[in-house]
Amino acid sequence: MKQKKWVSFMLTFVIVSVVGCSSGGNGNTNEGGASNRPAGNEQSTQSADGKFEPPVTITTARPVGSDYTFINGEDINNNVHNKWAKEKLGIEIKDLWNTADNGAYHTKLRLSLTTQDQLPDVFIVQDVNLIADLIQSGKVKDIGEDFEKYASERIKKVYADNSAALNQVKKDNQLLGLPIFSAGDGTNPVLWLRQDWLEKLNLKEPATIEEFETVMDAFTNQDPDGNGKKDTFGFSLSGRNGFSNWMSDVSFVFGAYTGKYIPGTWQKADDGSLKYGSVQPEIKTGLGKLHEWYKKGYLDPEMAAIDEVKATESFIQGKSGMIAAPFWAFGWPLGDVKGTNPDAKLRAYPLPTGPDGKSARYTGYVNEGKVMMFNKDFKHMDAFFEYFDKIYDHQFETGEFKDGFFEGYDFAIVDGEPIYDSKKFPTPLEAAASSSKYNLFWNVPVIPFMSSSIYDYIHNGGEVKTRAHKEISIQDKEMIRAGSLNFQMSEINAPTEFLGAPTETMRSKGDNLKTMELETFAKIIYGNEPLDKFDTFVSDWKSKGGDKIETEINEWYKSVNQ
Repeated sequence: MKQKKWVSFMLTFVIVSVVGCSSGGNGNTNEGGASNRPAGNEQSTQSADGKFEPPVTITTARPVGSDYTFINGEDINNNVHNKWAKEKLGIEIKDLWNTADNGAYHTKLRLSLTTQDQLPDVFIVQDVNLIADLIQSGKVKDIGEDFEKYASERIKKVYADNSAALNQVKKDNQLLGLPIFSAGDGTNPVLWLRQDWLEKLNLKEPATIEEFETVMDAFTNQDPDGNGKKDTFGFSLSGRNGFSNWMSDVSFVFGAYTGKYIPGTWQKADDGSLKYGSVQPEIKTGLGKLHEWYKKGYLDPEMAAIDEVKATESFIQGKSGMIAAPFWAFGWPLGDVKGTNPDAKLRAYPLPTGPDGKSARYTGYVNEGKVMMFNKDFKHMDAFFEYFDKIYDHQFETGEFKDGFFEGYDFAIVDGEPIYDSKKFPTPLEAAASSSKYNLFWNVPVIPFMSSSIYDYIHNGGEVKTRAHKEISIQDKEMIRAGSLNFQMSEINAPTEFLGAPTETMRSKGDNLKTMELETFAKIIYGNEPLDKFDTFVSDWKSKGGDKIETEINEWYKSVNQ
């Protein structure tokens, strides 16, 4: 996706129109982008070196699962990051509570809406319905004026360049949260193949849906694993949660016939309105093709019952020869195939195109539904934005985080140069500490769409100059190549254009409509219903709430694009 590049004259205008405020006192910014605001404001006092005195406290909460790695006896409450925040910024971070997983976290957060439990000062939400409920609750803060007053110019530019993401936290002229940005294209699928199977059967890589079908047939019927049994199939996919997925994806099959629409997303039609991908006529062609493949044994026989991660197991176990997954899946989970067959070779290819050269694929948005919200009684927005800008030093490669977060945790200096292979640290670590996850955002906020272009740059022989270049250049060459392919396929990205809170009818009827969609698609693919059942589904979807949802979504779309 190409991002608009705003000239500096427009930056203030864009942000003012987005956050709904027209005044604010931004000071000058230093090289790192932090604001040199005068010491002394109604909330706290900042010394000349940017430290708040006396220290301010910011409370939070989060799930702390197996993806966190600590060293030196530290934990989420006592660690190198919290120590840095207090010593350098005068900000004391305190977790009010933690949970073991994301589900329990959001359940506890939801309970705060109906009980007297205190909401943290700042907290992440990754549930669209909960975001909407919090916006309606009156318990979260309108940060529009704070954003204009305290955010550094470089932070403002990141949000101006991706301003559509703010629509999900807007209500009238209020800004009731901040999207926390991810790569934007990090979950887009590329086509992964068992290259050793391809070579053994003397096949060429599939560039079109027709060639893709040829390879599936061979992987199903020509004993690619050489065990003398007919126990393999062509392609792993998941249909349990939808047909456009971050892993084990099949959206590109539909995109090969629509060139734009994929299931489960809202796309802009030729008349400028938003239309739901799953009910477009060309989707029927994609369903027909999947039914043909299922009948021939090319697909996972349990495709409709398994989720995205479970569907990868058939590939890892050597039962299937192709899967559509992110470029980084080469390392996990797809790399686990070598545990089954040490001689397995994986290689990434572009997704196959349709008969007319059409193509479209699942595309996660720039924040993947991740929003930071603020307790309405939180008084230290100046401290928060100072902290936010410092964390962004990592992405901008400025300030004290230009090489990494904490030496000996996620990087080390060897012979005057930073290194990122933890096994080569002066004090070697089997796995680097996940200090990039200790912050208030659960991970490093990024500049959207930047990393995929770096993969392409490194793959094509670009000179290694920056920290990001170094971090990527040490990765496996095949993963770098896959990242480059991901970048080259940017033109076929199909992110949903609907980023608002669930509409009234979506909340009352959306689940039933989604269930009807998944069941109908699965039955057609399995052959339990004829292909023409799709037409009945479209009619039922429209009459049972779909048309009303489309009207509501377009009213929202019009309101945020005036």
